[in-house]
Amino acid sequence: MYYYGQGVPQDYAEAVRWYRKAADQGYAKGQSSLGFMYYRGQGVPQDYAESVRWYREAADQGEPNAETILGFDYAQGEGVPRDYDGSARWYRKAAGQGNAKAQYGLGFSYARGQGVPLNYVESAGWYRKAADQGAANAQYALGFMYYQGQGVPRDYAEAVRWYRKAAAQGDLNAQRALASMGVRVNTATKVRYLSFLLVLLGGLWFSAEFLLPGRSLRDWRQKAKTIFGVSGMLWAGLSLYGLVHPEIRYSACANALYLAKGLFAGMLIATFICLALTAKPNSKAGGAA
Repeated sequence: MYYYGQGVPQDYAEAVRWYRKAADQGYAKGQSSLGFMYYRGQGVPQDYAESVRWYREAADQGEPNAETILGFDYAQGEGVPRDYDGSARWYRKAAGQGNAKAQYGLGFSYARGQGVPLNYVESAGWYRKAADQGAANAQYALGFMYYQGQGVPRDYAEAVRWYRKAAAQGDLNAQRALASMGVRVNTATKVRYLSFLLVLLGGLWFSAEFLLPGRSLRDWRQKAKTIFGVSGMLWAGLSLYGLVHPEIRYSACANALYLAKGLFAGMLIATFICLALTAKPNSKAGGAA
């Protein structure tokens, strides 16, 4: 009550006095709170070593918040020598009790190989546990894992979903990631629409050109044009399905398909242009006797 100023004037020194009374009697949450006051320098001089001492008293009783902060202290080397093994050990104790911050910390340890072997699958698993509890930093981290395909299959739709959850809580990294993805997606979409239009128009022209007066499929050049035209129409149809159903872009097979389509589209467009430039109009029969 003194810490938050509820029912009494806010007074950190008085809060420390009561936290210490509880801590001296072995109350784990009182010990953890006293460690927090020393860490922040509220009501007492800031002292990381003393903070760690009280957090350890609470952590030795299994208090998950104290275990989590000890994990952080060991990772950062605040109040104790930096020790990634010790950090991961304390994170694991708290994570096993469902502490979201510790689950994120353990996921981070696995992602960096700090105190534990580098393991993206384990990292994503712990990030997910924290993200499911609403931890914004874990939601962003899990989105990043999906974006990079680390520990999970690459899935941009899933990355966006987790980025949005984190961004809705004000996570700046997630907001920047969404903005960046939006720029890339918009640019890619414009390119896809342009290539779709070019191939569609070219396909329509070359596939129907043999119907024009004086044209025939008996001419091998006309056959080639028509085959290219029909191929272009098939590609345009597949592209139209992809534009209407963009979710198919977010699987490995679909990404490979779109890469192949992109290469094929470039070949078709180049062929259309070359054929159009080299095509000769049929000469009309006639002339002086």
